[in-house]
Amino acid sequence: MASPAAKAPRIGVVRQEFAEAVEPAAEEGLQAAIKAAEKAGASVKTIDLPESLQEAWRIHPIIQDFEAHRALAWEFSEHHDEIAPMLRASLDDTVGLTPKQYDDARRIARRGRRELGELFEGFDVLLTYSAPGTAPAKELASTGSPRYNRLWTLMGNPCVNVPVLKVGGLPIGVQVIARFGNDPGALAAAWFLEDALAKSG
Repeated sequence: MASPAAKAPRIGVVRQEFAEAVEPAAEEGLQAAIKAAEKAGASVKTIDLPESLQEAWRIHPIIQDFEAHRALAWEFSEHHDEIAPMLRASLDDTVGLTPKQYDDARRIARRGRRELGELFEGFDVLLTYSAPGTAPAKELASTGSPRYNRLWTLMGNPCVNVPVLKVGGLPIGVQVIARFGNDPGALAAAWFLEDALAKSG
């Protein structure tokens, strides 16, 4: 079946070390994806993200929390005790954020977006962990830590999760990230990787 994904992409692998360590299963999944992509003809190179993107990752919570306070100002003021406990605790902890902190964080994010755009001049997509490990198993009460998604959410880049393997019955995936606005490219590279993994299995 013909698909635009037939073209082998240029892949930059980013481990986001600034987002803390992953479980061995997550690294195993990333290694399996790299091996399958290379075997299928993709160009794969491990790279470090610029300092500006590491800083953008660090300030993401400031932007998220400041905007949450703006979006939920009425609820916070008029119905504080009725807000879900986790959200209420987060809002209570960040009530002192100032417009200056927000503006400073947005400037850092804009710089990160510019430098990320330049990075995509050498790669079709980036590849990284989807999560630090498998999903939390206890009744699936939480989706787990979003720390490997935080940067891409802030940058606005299209991301596609590709399942790679299972550990203890729970899936491990990798994340394919394309240039801002290039959703078709993200989907094509994800299809390429999915197909490569199926053939390597």
